[in-house]
Amino acid sequence: MELEFEKWHGAKNDFILTWFTHDQSTFNSLKRQASTLCSRDGSGIGADGILVLHVKSSRDLLPHKLSIINSDGSIAQTCGNGIRCAALSILRRHQEADIKVDLPEGIDLQLESSLVHCRYLGGINAVRSGQLPLVAVEMGVPVINQANSDYAPVKTYIAARAQSLGMPELKADWSLVSISNRHLIFQIDQANRDLLRRIGPILQDSPLWDGINVHLISSQTVSDDDRRISAQILGAPIDEIYRAYVWERGAGETQACGSGAAAIGAAAFASGLSDRRHWLGIDMPGGRLFVKQSAVDDPVTLAGPGQLVFRGRFTI
Repeated sequence: MELEFEKWHGAKNDFILTWFTHDQSTFNSLKRQASTLCSRDGSGIGADGILVLHVKSSRDLLPHKLSIINSDGSIAQTCGNGIRCAALSILRRHQEADIKVDLPEGIDLQLESSLVHCRYLGGINAVRSGQLPLVAVEMGVPVINQANSDYAPVKTYIAARAQSLGMPELKADWSLVSISNRHLIFQIDQANRDLLRRIGPILQDSPLWDGINVHLISSQTVSDDDRRISAQILGAPIDEIYRAYVWERGAGETQACGSGAAAIGAAAFASGLSDRRHWLGIDMPGGRLFVKQSAVDDPVTLAGPGQLVFRGRFTI
């Protein structure tokens, strides 16, 4: 069976996206072949995962569900970068429709276990210009540290891993954040890719979880250009930026992680050291994302770009 696809990336977190009209058995076949399709060794298209927009007809402009398949074939509960790419694919489908249709200012997407709202930043006039706007996604209300029922055993696990790795700094400043996906966040002054590649795979192995997202972060200096650019695209300047490195459950090292950026922002706001009135910048290897949470019980909003790379077909 041949399927049409689009290749998208959000801050270089890249995805194979397909509008899917087929049955569950075909979807299961797609899951089984995910590792081959996502392979970067020359045998596949190359991606961090697959986005499946389920529609009843090939003419439908809105999907009734979004499924997110990791590159190992497992299902992700959410993915901020993937959601933005899906929202922009839906916008392009409206723009390219054979009949004149009203362009949406925002959409709702049903995921495996939650409904998320997306809005296109810049207003409907910017959308009508044909440019791809930034997309803001409500990622849900986070559960942070002690509010997680297994925080105590996770704390014991982190202490044991820190000792076995000879890295006592892992115990000094870390957070456990659940925002559909689960995330471990370590604030380390010397955060870098080599360190991520050392500890990311090791932290996947635990009786407490079937894999977990791991992030190493460090605070960065905010420049005048950072403030100016963020004011242009968000309507307000940022006054804080974190550098982050990402190890994703089911995918390994990636260029960016949207739910991870949301989790990092939530942990920073919960610490009381970040001002909830402002957006927070999260710099990942693939680019900058923005996070805001106005109150502790509010959902975290993630904003960032998405880009269509190319279109094609594959056979399953």
